[in-house]
Amino acid sequence: MRYRTLVLLAPVLAWAAPANADEARVHVTAGAAHAVGNSQQREFGAGGGGSATVELAIGRMFGVQASGGAVVLSAGSSPADPNIAKQSTGSAFLGTVGVRFRPLGAYRVAGPWIDANGGLAQTGSQGRVAIDAHLGWDFRVAKKTRWDVGPFVGITQIMQSDASFRPDDARIAWAGIQISMGASEKGRPFPEPKHEQPEPISHDRDGLAEVEDLCPPVDEYGMAGGDAVAGSAGCPGPVVKLVGDRIVLDDVIHFEFNSPLIRRQSTGLVRKVAELIVANPTIVDVSIEGHADARGTEAYNQQLSEDRARSTREMLIQFGVDGQRLHVVGHGKSRLAVPTPFADARNRRVEFIVSRSGEMAGPPPLSPSTVPKVASGKRGQP
Repeated sequence: MRYRTLVLLAPVLAWAAPANADEARVHVTAGAAHAVGNSQQREFGAGGGGSATVELAIGRMFGVQASGGAVVLSAGSSPADPNIAKQSTGSAFLGTVGVRFRPLGAYRVAGPWIDANGGLAQTGSQGRVAIDAHLGWDFRVAKKTRWDVGPFVGITQIMQSDASFRPDDARIAWAGIQISMGASEKGRPFPEPKHEQPEPISHDRDGLAEVEDLCPPVDEYGMAGGDAVAGSAGCPGPVVKLVGDRIVLDDVIHFEFNSPLIRRQSTGLVRKVAELIVANPTIVDVSIEGHADARGTEAYNQQLSEDRARSTREMLIQFGVDGQRLHVVGHGKSRLAVPTPFADARNRRVEFIVSRSGEMAGPPPLSPSTVPKVASGKRGQP
């Protein structure tokens, strides 16, 4: 029968589709076709056709597939032999099974592919053996979808029996478009980290390993564990100095991205600034001046720099500084420490300008009772 090929193909399609629903891929092609070689190139004109394929993926690079399709060619010129009647429109129905290979499948869901197939072709009342191969390139329509589209070319060969009146095989060249429901987007796996017990080391200046360290690192508030005091021998802390009319820090105060929230890693540094101000009554006024980097609008950066300066003032007050001695100024991106249009972290900073009289005394440490509670922010670039 005319549809014998599709009937034979149906069980293969039924097996392939549900075998792995998550990784089953469906491909639909449509394109132009033309007979090539021998007398058929003359006797048949241009035509077209298409196919539908269900593929079962075996890993990311290989798949097995079953296809059903058809091709129709228009009538061409009369045969060179006048004793042979002119061909009418030619058609064939094809059913094949085969394999598909994706050279870049281990790294991307779309890309180049090649397949090879074999099966049956129904031409008129005759069933013939058919083989075909295709080469194409898929492009992912959008990252959050499984839809791919791309061009392909191919060749189909329909075998003729040696006992036929004209035993030449039919060869049909294809070129067209394939639309696919391809592989789902998945993250690339990373190797499992190796968990090895490190040798005990000292993270401070006393030279003792942490397993017997009498001076452990300070906590998130700048406070040392146990009876140790940050800033004592063997317990280094942030360096804060009064130089001229400025309070100079050995680090910048880090803020959450696009936020005035001070990161935990900078809480100890703000605490040391508070210690210096409290210990020096000669400091009568501190201007807390916020700065932003070059990204964003003038208005946005101006507001963000003011908010960050205000957030620093509030933390200094929590650490015991009299708020009457503190005021805030925002400069936005008007005073870049590093002149660059890019997002340089050195430009996201708070500076302290002081007014003072008399001599400066040495800074004693604050009492732990003055340690404020700080909101926990997400870690990321300041």
